[in-house]
Amino acid sequence: MRFFTPVLFAAAVAAPAAPAAFAQPVEPVNIQLNVLDNLQDRCRVTFVLENKQPAAIESLKLDLAVFNPEGAVRHRLIAELGPVRASKTAVKAFAVDSACSQVGAILVNDVNACAPATAEACLEALQLSSRVKDVRLYK
Repeated sequence: MRFFTPVLFAAAVAAPAAPAAFAQPVEPVNIQLNVLDNLQDRCRVTFVLENKQPAAIESLKLDLAVFNPEGAVRHRLIAELGPVRASKTAVKAFAVDSACSQVGAILVNDVNACAPATAEACLEALQLSSRVKDVRLYK
């Protein structure tokens, strides 16, 4: 499997000012798959992210799996999504080495790193949705 570095991509998860080991998110982080755009032989995946946390996210690394329309894993990538300011909505994008017609779903497989919250707390705070017809974003 190949890993790809995102062009731009940000999401949001943070916790109240508490030690990272005890930090628990109090508000959700909404990530919407907004649009897929073909760019030559790649697909630009654009997200709208809403960090409802009262603190900024310093780091958020997601392990993403991109499935084709038939349900087979097409790509895996680790995306560093931070930093993201507190109480901020942002639009971010990254490219996948595939035509957009070959993107059937995107799975947030895991959170590999998160600061200041824990990876587990960050994963729990994510609320995912998609406005792209026939393309699911889920965890």
